[in-house]
Amino acid sequence: MKQSTMFTLGAALALTAASACGPKDSPDAKAPDTTQPAAKAPEAEPPPQLVDAWYNDADDDGVPDFVELEQHRDPKIDECIVQACGADAQAGRLVSSINTLIVLDVSGSMGGKIAGKGASKLDMAKKAVQRYVETMPAVELMKVGLLAYGHKGDSTEATKEQSCQAFETLHALGPVDAKAVTAAMKPLKPAGWSPIAGALEAAAKVVPEEVGVMNHIILVADGIEACGGDPVAMARRLRDTNHLTVVDVVGLGVGAKEDAALLREIATATGGTYTEAGTVAEFDQAFNTLNYNLWRTLDTWLCAVGSEPLMACYQQRADEAIARTEQEIQAMAKRESGGGKYSADLQKIKARAETMRDGRLRVVTTYKVKLDEFRKAAEKRPKAKTAP
Repeated sequence: MKQSTMFTLGAALALTAASACGPKDSPDAKAPDTTQPAAKAPEAEPPPQLVDAWYNDADDDGVPDFVELEQHRDPKIDECIVQACGADAQAGRLVSSINTLIVLDVSGSMGGKIAGKGASKLDMAKKAVQRYVETMPAVELMKVGLLAYGHKGDSTEATKEQSCQAFETLHALGPVDAKAVTAAMKPLKPAGWSPIAGALEAAAKVVPEEVGVMNHIILVADGIEACGGDPVAMARRLRDTNHLTVVDVVGLGVGAKEDAALLREIATATGGTYTEAGTVAEFDQAFNTLNYNLWRTLDTWLCAVGSEPLMACYQQRADEAIARTEQEIQAMAKRESGGGKYSADLQKIKARAETMRDGRLRVVTTYKVKLDEFRKAAEKRPKAKTAP
């Protein structure tokens, strides 16, 4: 989304014209005064911000970026959470749920082997996903799901249409349950074509679009889109729909550089990371890093829920954002009769800011009494192979 810029037209120009007339031999004769009074152009009001600009919130703190710039703040940093929990907390959020959806490539090429030896890429992926879920924080806040794609048909043209429509939620988002996720993966065998764009579109229907919910999608793939879709555009749509949706991509034995570049672009479009794994060790390390980052997210969340100064900061920011929206609504009411559609959109934006403010309060009210329980769970984090 692009942010419009408020500006004011310069001061009005004064146009003066004077002329003198009369015979040269009559010095006492006065020329008629034709000087025109200065014409003052009406000052232009600052144009309203485009509605899109009100949704542009890079740090997801509930305050539009242009409002933070007006207040001489960095719109890319959630300063409230950094002040309360430290610089390492920048990626953390005070949310009601952290959802992880694993999107697994089951196309025919996943039957291949890295460097031509060992287990198939799909079997490696299954084991890595199993270990990842087994070591996730098993707390009420966390939810996990599994979506497979390319798991029907085969690699022939005869079944391409069927295969390109093959994306299926095998384990719905729910409590962390490694046994259930493992059981859902067990029947999977390398099959057809690779509809990555379709899989991301299906993922968008699985993860919620609610304000104050963090969605983490892990895309495991060994190649590029094979069904004519545009996975990068779909990734951007995911991000635009919910700024707290991030896609991390793990490329498993990806061959061509252009294929890796496309997978990297999918991740970049959502603020995620791309990890290229050319060996079994690199693939394991990729998931270890994702797991490590998830635990860090939990650490920040625990700090946020227990921080009264953080809540006071968020309350102040929310009040400022709501007041700024009301100011714009009043200005629009003067420009137009009732403000029209623009004012109606602003009312929705104001309601969104209020929802985010109230949602944060509910998170604290709900989970503050459970902090000791969550902290005990945090002590059980994996001690080996967790650092990136």
